[in-house]
Parts: sequence; structure tokens; C-alpha cells
Amino acid sequence: MARCKHCSKGGLFQKVDKEGLCGSCAPTVRPDIDKHSNVIYESMGVFERAQGFDAKLAAIDTLLASARHLQQYEAKGIATCNPAPTPVLAEYGGFRDELLASRRG
Repeated sequence: MARCKHCSKGGLFQKVDKEGLCGSCAPTVRPDIDKHSNVIYESMGVFERAQGFDAKLAAIDTLLASARHLQQYEAKGIATCNPAPTPVLAEYGGFRDELLASRRG
């Protein structure tokens, strides 16, 4: 018996795709994941190239917001980005803390 990883609907006649999403969820979930994954990847590049404090902080904050958004899918066992949102949050959260500490001291 198949069960959608996002909406949890299941049953004898429920069909899900290879990612575990039903026909109702897949058209909205997959584009949302793709959008936020792209924001993460783009923000990583912006952060690496940014010269000023404000630009670096803005890139990290954008990245972290998208990673937090993707965590809802990760928690349901739905594939998101690579690396997954939780390690991205840990790593870039640390970068953010270091950036703020360097500004203070």
C-alpha cells in the first residue's frame, strides 16, 4: 500500500512517484524544493565571492531561510538538496556566527 510522504494519503489504489509523492503533491512540492535548492546553491556562491560584511550576511541569511524551509521536506523523508538542509544549516549557521563575532571583536 503506497502512502504519500508529503500529505500522508494512502490506500490500496494510491499511487506515488519514485520520490514518494502522490499526483496531487508532486506538482507543487518538487518545484518548491527545486526553487529553494537553487537559492541555497546560488547563495553559497554569493557568500564565497562577497567582499563586505553586509553582502556576506545577506547571502547567509537567504541561504539559511531556504534551508529551514527545506527541512520540512527532509523531516518527511523527501529528497531535497545535496548536501541536505540540516548539515547546510549547521555549517552556514557556524559561518554566520563567525562572521558576527568578527564584526564585534
